[in-house]
Amino acid sequence: MDYTIKEKIKLVSKYSSRTLIKMFTPQVAKEFEYLLEDLTENEESFGRKIDRAYDSLQDTSRLVQRLEYKLNLKIESVEKLKNELDRYSKLAEIEKPKVEALISQLDHTVSKGKTKERIYSFLISIGAGLLLFVFGVWASPYVKPWFGL
Repeated sequence: MDYTIKEKIKLVSKYSSRTLIKMFTPQVAKEFEYLLEDLTENEESFGRKIDRAYDSLQDTSRLVQRLEYKLNLKIESVEKLKNELDRYSKLAEIEKPKVEALISQLDHTVSKGKTKERIYSFLISIGAGLLLFVFGVWASPYVKPWFGL
């Protein structure tokens, strides 16, 4: 098996390329495997992210529905209170003249009776004082011996 230089170079090149391929193939295969894992992982994590986003949207939708329901209840309560306020305001406006008339009548009666009441009180006090004075003068000769006077 005599080979010429050209053939020898061809053989060396062939074996060296095979050797290089075998040397680098595990690394390339490993990197390719890592790339496949990353792609698979990204695909799975992307699916998980979509699932989480869908679940979050459903939770948010339920929360918004509950908030809307509570808000509607509060709005109904406010409307009821507003209607009651309007009704009481109208009632107060209707009764206001009557109340003002009653208050002015009471004030007039109390003011008018003050002077008479004071005069009657003064006369009663004077009468009671005179009665006690007369009783004291009449009873003094009888009471003095009890005190040794």
